[in-house]
Amino acid sequence: MASSLRGEIIGDILRLARDEGWPAGAAVGAKPLAERLGVSRTPVRSALLMLVESGLLAHEPDHGFSLLRPVDDVAVAAHMPASAGGGELYHRILIERARGDLPTEVTENAMLAHFGVAKGDLRKALMRLSSEGLVQRQRGHGWRFTESLDTPQAILESYAFRIAIETAALSQPGFKVDAVELGRLRTAHEGLMRRPVGEVTPQLWFEVNSTFHETLASWSRNRFFLQAVRRQNALRRMHQFADFWELEPGQILQSCRDHLAILAALDKGDRPGAVRLLVEHLSGAARDWEASPPENSGRP
Repeated sequence: MASSLRGEIIGDILRLARDEGWPAGAAVGAKPLAERLGVSRTPVRSALLMLVESGLLAHEPDHGFSLLRPVDDVAVAAHMPASAGGGELYHRILIERARGDLPTEVTENAMLAHFGVAKGDLRKALMRLSSEGLVQRQRGHGWRFTESLDTPQAILESYAFRIAIETAALSQPGFKVDAVELGRLRTAHEGLMRRPVGEVTPQLWFEVNSTFHETLASWSRNRFFLQAVRRQNALRRMHQFADFWELEPGQILQSCRDHLAILAALDKGDRPGAVRLLVEHLSGAARDWEASPPENSGRP
């Protein structure tokens, strides 16, 4: 069975589990999934077995497959095969859009002519971009890229805004750490640091990173801080995905260490210390970006 089909089915299963809120212990049957996805049971079963190997599902011969833990955005990214759709063309589209070489709205025919590729290859790349929230299908054969930070000045302004907003969120009188969520963030970062470099995908990297910043904002107990941070994450998604391929493994590890240090300070009740570390983290990322060419945007 083609690995691309299996990868697409894995992505469909993960998104169903996330969007429908499947609880831990939920039965995951090959037959009902095959009917929902419009494919035969054989590729679905192969996809389920891969999810068993990656630690998301359990399998008992007499009881079938079951979900070991609920699926969120980080889990979707962590268990998605790195090769699931698009390959080289996927990377080219990301980079050209991040540089402003592709317009916000574009037709498939225009992209086929621009890239000189087969229609099937383009469709795979677009479906992967769509699953990652980077493009949306328009009526007919058109696609619209999500709004992004598409100039160097916009990226630097975003860092300055994030420093102001995210540190203010930590300083709110109603700020309260959720111990369970803090534990999940720690686990996600430590798991990312243990992964071989080749298994860290742009989607996993972005989801772990963005979830960290959004969770800290949510602890402010002020919806407007959370909305602002979510908005910034949405805007920076495109250039973060495109620039991922320029990152050194050490940059990813250092960002994780920065995040873990902030969590440790908050766990001890040291909010001023956490604010200082957050300012250092985001200011350092901005300096790294400014000191590098646009295609090497560095740490988030």
